[in-house]
Amino acid sequence: MDSGDVIPCLNEDWTFGGCKAMEWMAGLTMALMVGSAMHKPANAMPMLVLMMIGTTLSLATLRKKFPDEERGVRNLCMVTCGFEPIGIPAPSRLQPLWSGAPLRQLNNRCLYSQLELDQVIFRDRSADRER
Repeated sequence: MDSGDVIPCLNEDWTFGGCKAMEWMAGLTMALMVGSAMHKPANAMPMLVLMMIGTTLSLATLRKKFPDEERGVRNLCMVTCGFEPIGIPAPSRLQPLWSGAPLRQLNNRCLYSQLELDQVIFRDRSADRER
């Protein structure tokens, strides 16, 4: 549209009851799995329907907790399994020791000290003021 008009909801996914199609498929799969494990699934049909809707709504609620939706759920699952999520720094659960305190002195064996880069960065400021 060259006039600059924006089509509302153009990039939004299809939802039914606030749940995406994949969440409905997961709820249906859950109901089928539990129903196949029962001796007489026809007698427990109300329970299976409630299980399907409950699974679907719980997945949608979990997805909506994160601002980036599916990526947030993926990152949560990866951290729970002990893997670092892709594309972000390690979360605090996987890397518990963080330090915001500056180092007073570096080890002389490190490459940074061997190249004397600290002399370049932390030079005397009085020479700059004289200019």
